[in-house]
Amino acid sequence: MRMETGKKLLFIPILAVGIAIMVILVKNRADPQKSEYEETRTAVRVIEVPSLTIVPAFRGYGNVEPSQVWNGVVQVAGKVISVGPSFKRGTIVPAGQFLLQIDPTDYELAIAQAETNIEAVQAQIAEIEIQEQNSASSLKIEQESLEISRKELRRKQSLISQGAASSSEVEKEQRSVLAQTQSVQALENTIRLYPAERRRLEAELARLQSQLDGAQLDLERTRVTIPFTARIAEVGVEEYQFVRQGDRLGTADGIDKAEIEVQVPLWRIAALIRSEGISDVAELRNDDIGDRLGLSASVYLGQDTIFAEWKGRVARFTDALDPQTRTLGIIVEVDQPYAGVRPGVRPPLVKGMFVDVEIRGRPRPGSLIVPRAALHGDQVYVVDSENRLQKRRVTIGVVGASYYSVTEGLRMGERIVVSDVAPAIEGMLLELVEDSDTASRLAQAARGQSDNAP
Repeated sequence: MRMETGKKLLFIPILAVGIAIMVILVKNRADPQKSEYEETRTAVRVIEVPSLTIVPAFRGYGNVEPSQVWNGVVQVAGKVISVGPSFKRGTIVPAGQFLLQIDPTDYELAIAQAETNIEAVQAQIAEIEIQEQNSASSLKIEQESLEISRKELRRKQSLISQGAASSSEVEKEQRSVLAQTQSVQALENTIRLYPAERRRLEAELARLQSQLDGAQLDLERTRVTIPFTARIAEVGVEEYQFVRQGDRLGTADGIDKAEIEVQVPLWRIAALIRSEGISDVAELRNDDIGDRLGLSASVYLGQDTIFAEWKGRVARFTDALDPQTRTLGIIVEVDQPYAGVRPGVRPPLVKGMFVDVEIRGRPRPGSLIVPRAALHGDQVYVVDSENRLQKRRVTIGVVGASYYSVTEGLRMGERIVVSDVAPAIEGMLLELVEDSDTASRLAQAARGQSDNAP
């Protein structure tokens, strides 16, 4: 009992010391410091919405092809007796230049025979005309003789009533009148046949004249010339070779015009020629389709140290949509592709050359445009007056490769976010960084200077 009482008495001083220490700590503790809450700012790149003149442009690629190709085909059979020195692959020959000669002997003989047959028929026609004239003269004489015979018959018939002439004399005179009448009738029938005979001979003459024309045409075809200024691309015959009608002589590419087909997506075509008006495509002629649609074109060649440019024009569209790429071909023509050549500096625009083609549409002034990166679905992130994010629905007009034009939902000078914001929360506070590079590229794209992505 005494030991337990001693332990209890020892615990009381320890407890008193602990309570004293706690009281001292509570009295001496510092008051908690108060700090104000500061909202986090998200750094974003922004630009002001510009109002610019848009020049819609598309830059694509294609291979150069001649606008006009001559595929020479043999029109008459025979042996090639001569080949011109310019009928060689790669040679540029002017219009009308001699290429080759096929043996003309057979066709010269055919012409001579046709001319002889024509002369024979012409002689027959002349003979018919003389016979017709002679028959007409004979008919006149016979008709006069018939009239005399008829008068004599009437006289004798009057004498027989007076007993001065016999019946036999009257009968004899009647037979004479009948014979004379028959002669007149025969001549009239003969004269009526002459026009039909003349028409037959004239038809024969026309047939022979056609043969002569055909023979002369075949003779002309034995001498082959180039129909337009061209560059020989292929030679299919040689001297002393026998050729048949339909054989291939060769090919030549015209050098007055070159063309390049560029495949353009439909949405890019819509940006190039977008219009509120309605047109009948069937009324557009190929010679002014580019002007009517407000399209212009330039062709560029850039390889190593060589750079060249040609002015082109939109000539026509292809007839069908490519089922694989869903693109439509625009064919650009270049006049005089061999003009202005500088050896080693500016080459001619030759067949097979791979070139860049830029097609531009009509300028559209006063357009509000935004970079493609600034559009999120149908929304743009706008910075309000308190530097907070505001989501704004917009309506898109022209679609470029690197920009959109906005017709509704934005005003010129409003600041929009052009960088990625994740997560994008309506009303979040923003730290603004002016993006002058994006604004500069946007202005260049609007002018068509860098909007070249296909």
